[in-house]
Amino acid sequence: MKRVALGLALLSSIVFAQERGGQGQRQRPLDPCGSPTEVFSKQQLDKCYKGYFDAIIEARRLAEAANRKADDALKRADDALKRVNDLDGRVKKLESTVSDHDRRIKALEARIGDKTQLEEIGSVKFAFNRFNISQSEMAKIDDMSIKARGDIREVLVVGFADTVGGSRYNFNLSMYRAQMVASELARRGISIGRIRVAAYGKEVAELIGKDRKEQRVVRVFLVK
Repeated sequence: MKRVALGLALLSSIVFAQERGGQGQRQRPLDPCGSPTEVFSKQQLDKCYKGYFDAIIEARRLAEAANRKADDALKRADDALKRVNDLDGRVKKLESTVSDHDRRIKALEARIGDKTQLEEIGSVKFAFNRFNISQSEMAKIDDMSIKARGDIREVLVVGFADTVGGSRYNFNLSMYRAQMVASELARRGISIGRIRVAAYGKEVAELIGKDRKEQRVVRVFLVK
């Protein structure tokens, strides 16, 4: 019995010494893949480092996906910037047009408001979207030409349009109407050198009147 106990004690001391790395014994690492001197098979490497490889591949996949998203975001930002620049150009052009109309409106208000400078001698009305003069309105031009021939002042012919349609279209329509009235006055003996023609689009329509029929008109003035 004593011999068995002694043998167990010796065996336990040997195992403990191996685990503690006694003299003359090489300590074996606890991690089977942690020794730089070990030679492993591909199967063992896959077993030891598969998690690392999978993590690297997943990180690369996420990085590539992030790069694609970043490239897409940059492209969208570039497209948005181009649209903003285009819109900015349109706004500046519109602001220039508005400023020009505002200048024209103020000049017209100043001239119409100054009774000593302008004397209205008549007006000619037009049908919707038309610049030809009806026969009923021709009689008004006859009366205006008589007044103008008996005066030495310049004749100012101003065309207007209603609020229906675009700004440029209505401005051109107003000019055609004014030119038609000016040509009829010239046919009735008014010197072309005395006639001045102006036109205003939809922006000043409400200065003429609230009714659209009143807005489609050419007004003729004697200018001091």
